[in-house]
Amino acid sequence: MAAAGDWPGREPVRSEVVSLGNEGPIRLTVFHARGRIVEYFPDTAAALRRQGELEYLLAAAQG
Repeated sequence: MAAAGDWPGREPVRSEVVSLGNEGPIRLTVFHARGRIVEYFPDTAAALRRQGELEYLLAAAQG
């Protein structure tokens, strides 16, 4: 599990990347102030790339 977005004045964002089987898929869950985003990927690298994109977008939306 990875944590990010713990800056003063910002809502914390927490992420979870879980393999649902020996060969995937990979589930990415991003928990934020208004709920959660759940997406599925064929591999861990794709999930981690998307995690970075979502954390960036959520931080930008907070100002």
